[in-house]
Amino acid sequence: MQTHEPVVTPASYGLSSWRCLPELMELPHRHTEIELNLLLEGEIVYAHRDRLVRLAPGQLAIFWAAIPHQLVERPNVCDFCIFTVPLEMFLAWKLPAPLVQDLLAGEMVIDAEPANAPLDRLMLPRWHDELSTRAEPLVVLKEMEARLWRLAWQHKPGGASAPRAESHSAAERMAHFIVAHYQTPLTVNAVAEAVGLHPNYAATAFKRTFGLTIWEYTLQYRVTQAQRLLVTTDASVLDVALQSGFGSLSSFYAAFQRFTGATPKDVRRTVKGALRTSHHRFHQTP
Repeated sequence: MQTHEPVVTPASYGLSSWRCLPELMELPHRHTEIELNLLLEGEIVYAHRDRLVRLAPGQLAIFWAAIPHQLVERPNVCDFCIFTVPLEMFLAWKLPAPLVQDLLAGEMVIDAEPANAPLDRLMLPRWHDELSTRAEPLVVLKEMEARLWRLAWQHKPGGASAPRAESHSAAERMAHFIVAHYQTPLTVNAVAEAVGLHPNYAATAFKRTFGLTIWEYTLQYRVTQAQRLLVTTDASVLDVALQSGFGSLSSFYAAFQRFTGATPKDVRRTVKGALRTSHHRFHQTP
């Protein structure tokens, strides 16, 4: 799950799982699925959206992986369970809106409730074993759906911030500014000024931390928000472009193709079509 190019068509993993010592990522990584993580041993740090996030053992984490994320720290001994769930499958579960909206808005939602950790430590490795050895994933999917319902009941809307790492670097503050202002016209000078840095120094610091230029990061985040609007609303493509911070349809189409490898209409048609079929398929009785 590692990429070596700063601008790539997102990977697509479908319904997949890994139990591994994860590789550090040289650059931010993104793909189209919802991702679930559980550390069994060790501690890791992600660069996620506009911050560094530290995950401890037993904390179930879930996020939409279209948001750029990068594993930047991990110990030599680390036991990590990773699951990817197609977005249309996740949406077909019809989970409570506050959880879904926060995930699609870019939150990494963490369940740090100690009472849930022992069962997660038993169930997630079992999910991985069964997904790896059985052709029919229905039982695992139903258990996964039920687990996310429990998470949704505990979730506090709009306040689901993941535990930060200790560092609050200038690059993080710039990323936070971009996320907060992506719908407005942005320039490198404006982002640098917001954190009190010279533009050249700001650009270097940002690229060193996130592996993308300020402008690439801004475009990528806007495209991610456009994807969210395309699959969760019936807004026109023009309205999606404007709400995502693009000044014209031509610039929107160019950026969308660059970061997704598809057109906006293709994404909407594919996800919504799959949503109609997957809602029936994955709610059948075994």
